[in-house]
Amino acid sequence: MNKEIVPQYLTLAELAIYASVSKNTMKKWLKSGLPYYRVGRSIRVKVDEFNEWMNHFRVCASKNLDVLWNEVMKEVEVQCPKKRRFVQNP
Repeated sequence: MNKEIVPQYLTLAELAIYASVSKNTMKKWLKSGLPYYRVGRSIRVKVDEFNEWMNHFRVCASKNLDVLWNEVMKEVEVQCPKKRRFVQNP
């Protein structure tokens, strides 16, 4: 059993790797409300709190891609009825 252990608190550099974003993006997220802890001069983010914060930005979690595509295409037809329409392959 070779499971990778993720620490409960991560530094910004560690969290950037965990989230697959740059360290600068992490700093922007801190300014926009990502909860964090300051330990001396170091900033730590609790992994569970980060995951919960990220879930607030989930888009269309309950819709599948086909349903979303159909909704977008209906909107395109309403806004551009005379323009060339896209054809979805069955």
